[in-house]
Amino acid sequence: MYLPILTYHRILIKDPAPSVDPKRIAVSLSQFRSHLRWLKRLGYRSLRLVDYVRSLQRGEPIAERSLAITFDDGYEEVLSLGLPALQEFGFSAAVFSVPGEERNRWDNGNVRLMNQVELRQWLDAGMEVGAHTLHHVHLTRMDRESAKRELAESKQLLEQSTGRPVTLLAYPYGETDDAVETLAREAGYQAAFSTDNAPPNHSRNLFRLRRPVVFPRNSLWEILVKAQRWYPAYQDWKRR
Repeated sequence: MYLPILTYHRILIKDPAPSVDPKRIAVSLSQFRSHLRWLKRLGYRSLRLVDYVRSLQRGEPIAERSLAITFDDGYEEVLSLGLPALQEFGFSAAVFSVPGEERNRWDNGNVRLMNQVELRQWLDAGMEVGAHTLHHVHLTRMDRESAKRELAESKQLLEQSTGRPVTLLAYPYGETDDAVETLAREAGYQAAFSTDNAPPNHSRNLFRLRRPVVFPRNSLWEILVKAQRWYPAYQDWKRR
């Protein structure tokens, strides 16, 4: 089984310039709205990740033209700019938050992340929140105890601040291995998400779920291709 899970990071009010977005991970609000508009026109509907994980656990099929939308890091812009667009076009989304940081210190350190109040606003709007570790670290490069602490404390802090269970994890940089996945299970997560370097079949490993990443250079056509269930096979074929 495979659900297309589009992975965004930042949303900017204007087209992102390299000086503002040096890592080239932001899309403009007009780009994001265009993606949602065409996905809606083509009959796509968003599926909550907790519901999808439940379907994977039970071996239940999912509806055709289902997809999920996620935002890594939890930038404030996702709430102020992204939420109104999601609501307008009738989509839900999940934010993977870094609760130990107020700004993106791992990148350029200038962009504010959602705080506790804003995360609750996001949840109250029907969206989802998952963990992205405490400090956006390279889990596969850390010793066991440090990685364990990053996974457990990010979950605990988010649950305390939102009053909701946090059962989903996204690995920073998409990096994971068997040892990290064992720690994620032990921390109480039910599923964890990587990026493109993961199995094409989600049923194989609920702690290494594949997600295609959206980049500002992607055309609308490329976004629609990434929303197809055959995209992982196509992507792996291109990598040969």
